[in-house]
Amino acid sequence: MALAWRASVPGLAFGCGFVNNGIFKSNETGFGPALSLPSQLKVGNFSHCFTDITGSEPSTVLLVLPANLYSNAGGVVQSTLLIQSSSSLNAYCLSLKGITVGSTRLFVSERVLSLPQGQIPESVFTPKEDWTRGTVIDSGTGMTSLPQNAYDILYDAFVAQVGFPVLNSSASSVTHSASLRHCRGSPSVRRWTWPGRIICLGFEDAGAGGNFTCLAVNAGDDMTIIGSYQQQNMHVLYDLVSNKLSFVPARCNMF
Repeated sequence: MALAWRASVPGLAFGCGFVNNGIFKSNETGFGPALSLPSQLKVGNFSHCFTDITGSEPSTVLLVLPANLYSNAGGVVQSTLLIQSSSSLNAYCLSLKGITVGSTRLFVSERVLSLPQGQIPESVFTPKEDWTRGTVIDSGTGMTSLPQNAYDILYDAFVAQVGFPVLNSSASSVTHSASLRHCRGSPSVRRWTWPGRIICLGFEDAGAGGNFTCLAVNAGDDMTIIGSYQQQNMHVLYDLVSNKLSFVPARCNMF
C-alpha cells in the first residue's frame, strides 16, 4: 500500500469486493478492534469528524493525529473508557448510563422499589457476558438503534416535548410536521450519558427536510448502537492504547 506521502507499508491485507451482500456492501473501510486498517498499520489512535449530511464537504479521518487536533472544537473535550468485550464482537463497546430528553432523565436504577412510569430500567443497557446486549459506537451504522422498550420511552418523551403533530410515515423514526427553525428552541435536546460524561445532541442531529424533522433513531434488538448520524459535527477520537473514547463538538468542514 502506498500512502499520500509516498511511504511504503508492506504486508497490508487489502481487498475489493465485487459481489457484496449483508451489512457491508460498498465504500466501507474496516476500523474495528480486530483485523482492520488501524491494527494493520499499528497506529495507537485514530479519529473522525463527520460533516453535515446535507452538505457537500468531505468528512475527515485521521490516522496520524496533528498537534492542533482540537483546533476546530466547539466545546469541552470529554472522554469515557472503552469496554473490553470478552466475546467475538468486533466493535467498540461503551458503558451507557442514561438518556435525557430536555430536562427529563429517562433512566433509573433498578435498585428503587418501584420503576416510575416513563423510565428506562438500568438493565436495558447493562452488557451481557456474550454481548447480545450492551452499547457500541459504530461509524458504519447510519442511525442510532435502541432496544424496543427504551425506544418507546424515548419516543413518548420526544413527542411530548416537541409538541408538534406526528406525520404518518413508513419510516420507523418519528417525524414531526414542523420546520427546523421553529424547533431549535424546543426542549428536545437528547443527552447520552456515559460514566462522568455527557454528550448533547440538538435538532441538527435529528434530521430535517422541508417542513418536517425526524428523530433519526430506530428501534432494534437488545443491542444499543450509537450510529454515525448522531456523530455529525462531532470530532471523535479512539485512543486504542488507553482504551478511551474522546469526543467534542467541532466544525468538521474546517479540517
